[in-house]
Amino acid sequence: MANLNHPNLFTAVELTDAVNKLPVIPLRLGRLFEEKGVKTTNVVFDVKQGRLFLVENQDRSAAPKDLADRGPKRSVKILECAHLPLTTTLRPEDVQDVRAFGQDEPVGVESVVNDKMQELKNPIEMTIEYHRLGAIKGVVMDADGVSELHNLYNVFGITKKAISITFPDNVPVKTNPVLKSLLDAKRHIEQKRSGLVISRFEALVGSDFYDALTGHELIREPFELWQSNLSNYGDNDYRKRGFTYAGITFLEVSDQVGGQPLINPAKAHLYPVAPGMFKTYYAPANWMSTVNTVGRQYYAQMEELEMDRGYQLEVQSNPLCVCMFPETLVELTAA
Repeated sequence: MANLNHPNLFTAVELTDAVNKLPVIPLRLGRLFEEKGVKTTNVVFDVKQGRLFLVENQDRSAAPKDLADRGPKRSVKILECAHLPLTTTLRPEDVQDVRAFGQDEPVGVESVVNDKMQELKNPIEMTIEYHRLGAIKGVVMDADGVSELHNLYNVFGITKKAISITFPDNVPVKTNPVLKSLLDAKRHIEQKRSGLVISRFEALVGSDFYDALTGHELIREPFELWQSNLSNYGDNDYRKRGFTYAGITFLEVSDQVGGQPLINPAKAHLYPVAPGMFKTYYAPANWMSTVNTVGRQYYAQMEELEMDRGYQLEVQSNPLCVCMFPETLVELTAA
């Protein structure tokens, strides 16, 4: 295993650079989150709770009115970044007498290291996506799906907004109760947006909810029209990602982890798309070489085993996924 002692290729710095350049899994939620590295394992939030109000016109020679108690009230909240490490072992038999895929030549050490880092990185990347989904729901869960890492409603003192959507069997002649409920949900967000510049609305939707919505007589016609126009939308057009109705783009999520759906099939989670709405912070690794440095998305390093038996390879990430305006999140339930 002497070839592994290359002074530049296998340092923690070089491995960390390499693991951050490895291919990423196609994920759907990263586009919503702004990312930032921090130097600490905790992130401190200054929370200002107040409402916008209108300022009355007055004579230019008069003294301005005092803001008094109408301004925002400030509090401090502290959240801890998650620690997501994985490790594996690189042994001589992983390299010795192993043919490179599709070639007659022996596999190279660098190729084996990259493959093993990719194996470690992929489940961590999916876990970060799972945390992003939790931030969109308002509750970030641990991998077991039971333990809460951060309940953003409790942390920020917010009551979750939940709306039941009825899909009537008998279609009303002059009213559309489905449309009315969806518009009410949007109005709630607009009332609570606290200065957010909203570009559009999206909802992550369970399969039963999606079927009830798109198969209902009141919505079937616009759904079929959307399907017929899919080929006309560009790859970056949000309308290609999901069905848009009532100004909300519905994206079906039918994925499962450990046999459990990521989203309750009968529910949908509505949120505004806006700058600063969702953020992911990355803390530094728990290594002496990274203490008090700005965190990166991934870290990797390797350590030699006793008697030159191989190397222990570790990849880790330390993310904190949050919704900065949890009061604008709405949970919809198909009644």
